[in-house]
Amino acid sequence: MRKSLLFILFLVSPLLGGGGGFLFAQDRARLAERSVMGTARYVAMGGAMSAVGGDPTAALDNPAGLGLYQRSEVMLTLDYSFDRTIQSSVVGPEKRHYIAFPQASVVFSRYANPVSGSGLQYYNFMFSYRRMNSFGRTMYAEGAKDASLGALFASTGVDMKIPYCTDRTNSVNNLLLKEYGYANEYALDWAANISNRWYVGVGLHMQSYSMTSEADFYEDFARTNATGLRYSNINRTSVAMSGVGCNLSLGAICRPTRWLRLGLAVQTPSLGSVNTYTSGVLRAQTDSLRASSISNGSPPSRSYHAPLRTTASVAFQFGYFGMLALQYDYSHASYQHDIHSLRAGLEIIPVPGMYINAGYVYESTFRTDYMVVPVSATLDRQDAYFQFPKATQYASVGLGYRGQHVIVQAAYQYRWQNLKLFAHEYANPYDMHADTHRVVLTFAWHRGW
Repeated sequence: MRKSLLFILFLVSPLLGGGGGFLFAQDRARLAERSVMGTARYVAMGGAMSAVGGDPTAALDNPAGLGLYQRSEVMLTLDYSFDRTIQSSVVGPEKRHYIAFPQASVVFSRYANPVSGSGLQYYNFMFSYRRMNSFGRTMYAEGAKDASLGALFASTGVDMKIPYCTDRTNSVNNLLLKEYGYANEYALDWAANISNRWYVGVGLHMQSYSMTSEADFYEDFARTNATGLRYSNINRTSVAMSGVGCNLSLGAICRPTRWLRLGLAVQTPSLGSVNTYTSGVLRAQTDSLRASSISNGSPPSRSYHAPLRTTASVAFQFGYFGMLALQYDYSHASYQHDIHSLRAGLEIIPVPGMYINAGYVYESTFRTDYMVVPVSATLDRQDAYFQFPKATQYASVGLGYRGQHVIVQAAYQYRWQNLKLFAHEYANPYDMHADTHRVVLTFAWHRGW
């Protein structure tokens, strides 16, 4: 039997057919993810600041929070993250280090100078940038006793001339997946303070997305009906997505008493588009060289709608000694399960000008059950891998100082999540654990009181 190396290189449209639709839905869900990122105070309180306000990142969740400002301010945040993804049966986790500037803002505060303490007190504007998510992750996993990738192609009726086996007892494989990219938001927000009791705000937010996934899947197996011979397939793929979006944010905060704040905000679905580019090289040992039967395609632009988001929150203020904030976030999109997030944040002020923060977040996933990717998906896109993340949790602490003109904040955040990673539809899932250690520093200058 003659052995040779088969190179099958093709570029295909990522958005054709039912399988491609599922994969694109998963891609959109990944693009829509929002990590708890922003100023150090926001991170330290678990993002539970929709009713607290007075913070640039909190104002992007609820623009009414901008109404609590009584001074102009310039703020910048630096973020260092250490990310690792571990498979329990594999020694040596994959690690990533990266530094980013997740937040920058300029707030212009204007005093309305009313005749009495009622009516319009302040009206404020903010130009800001924030990073909603960083897609920086490397995953390596190993498995065994799986049907080969060639069996998946063969089940579709397309003869790729790829050696394969359906016997799971004599196969081993591994998958290396690397992700890069970001989701950024640029915003113009306006808010007003009415009688120091009502705060209302509106914002125009623009998003930019960029995410690239590169994967190498290797499998080695004994070929069916060929005793003693072993074969290997290597599937190397790349998926690059980029797009833009725009949405509106509306919010209100009410202070019925000095110790209670109630917040409510709505962010409309983003309107925009996403371009997806895929490529793949499938290399296999086989008996002959044969060109791919799949035609080339030029991937089109696809409309993209980020989820509708609503936020309800409450904050209890304990005089000048601190506050406790609770928040519920709801995210809805037609292409994924609804996401529910519960947040809690605590702020203690031991001495004037200094504050200590702590926070916790529990967030559900966009999938609550296993859904097999249709076989036809591998004909629309060569990247056959997919993942089902479970709930995400955050725990954080922080320390801050607020002087007459300077603000300095620091926070530490730990994020953890379990997920199932599938190399392809016929493969058993890899059990993965991902966690991130994040250190955040924020610096600001503001006008004195």
